[in-house]
Amino acid sequence: MKLSEITFADEAFKACVLDSGAECAEDISKLHCRKQKIKSAAGIEFLTNLKLLDLTRNELSELDLSRNILLEEVFLGNNELTRLDISGCNKLTYLEVFINQLEELDVSHNPLLEAICANKNDLEVIDLSHNKALKDLRLSGNELSDINLSANDKLARLELVKNPLSDTAKAMLQQLQGAQVRL
Repeated sequence: MKLSEITFADEAFKACVLDSGAECAEDISKLHCRKQKIKSAAGIEFLTNLKLLDLTRNELSELDLSRNILLEEVFLGNNELTRLDISGCNKLTYLEVFINQLEELDVSHNPLLEAICANKNDLEVIDLSHNKALKDLRLSGNELSDINLSANDKLARLELVKNPLSDTAKAMLQQLQGAQVRL
């Protein structure tokens, strides 16, 4: 599909996509749109060959990437996200969503995730039982009182600073084998 045929809801996002130099949506595998004041990425579902997406430091409040099934790396830090759908992204290995307003982060459909950086959100709970490849987990500055990492034996880095973790949770986390832990 030609990029000129896609109706983009946000002019800043449209300009960034067109700046890629590609004529067809299928030709875009990497998209870097940092600091563009983008409020909506509607139309991104047509970029079906995206492997890397960088929308860091924009003004996004919600984003649906469920149809971008080839995504491997996603950078969405420093936005205003309250909703993120990455359910179709089962090739995703790296997810960066720090400094947002996420109360939920569903990563149950992303079994290849090796790194999650979700510092400074509003997460109270996160289910990581399907993320057995996880090596790097950064969740500082959230609302987590407990976290179950029994399925994540490959963790090498864990950051949970500034969370209301229970004393029991802290004691369990400090006993993690082979991981650099910051509580």
